[in-house]
Amino acid sequence: MADELEALAARQRVTAAYAGHEWGSHPDVDLEDLRAVNRLAWAELERAGVPLDAPGGRLYLLGFVGPGPNLKLGLITRKPSSPDNSVLKYLRNHERRANAYRCFLVRGWISRPVKAMVRHWEETALNAVGALYGAFRDGEYFYDVDFDAAVAAAQSARKDSLAH
Repeated sequence: MADELEALAARQRVTAAYAGHEWGSHPDVDLEDLRAVNRLAWAELERAGVPLDAPGGRLYLLGFVGPGPNLKLGLITRKPSSPDNSVLKYLRNHERRANAYRCFLVRGWISRPVKAMVRHWEETALNAVGALYGAFRDGEYFYDVDFDAAVAAAQSARKDSLAH
């Protein structure tokens, strides 16, 4: 619990530092803060999506700090017949691409697996997050979006997509 509280405090420092200084690294953020925040983001993903590699389709949101977009919303489908179709590996590839642009993973959320309406849910969620105040959308990437508001919009979009 103490480690998680320290990571949450590090997340606040990192997020605040990058909010005012987007380009490049920030002098008030050290590598240990970024590592703690990253571990917390992966722990949140694993808690939200237990078991992470269960078959089915799911939506995910990845929150970043840095010069690029601060949110990636996407869909991943894992088939039980494909042993190399790892959710973890797929999400880590997104993180590696973001790191190449000096963007760092600080938040993570993934849904539990669902069997139906996943593509419609993704489309509905992308539109819902894009409609949030101040959001700028570029495909599945967003700028200036609050992570918690994006998760709430995506979860609400699931209810809307199941109603159709």
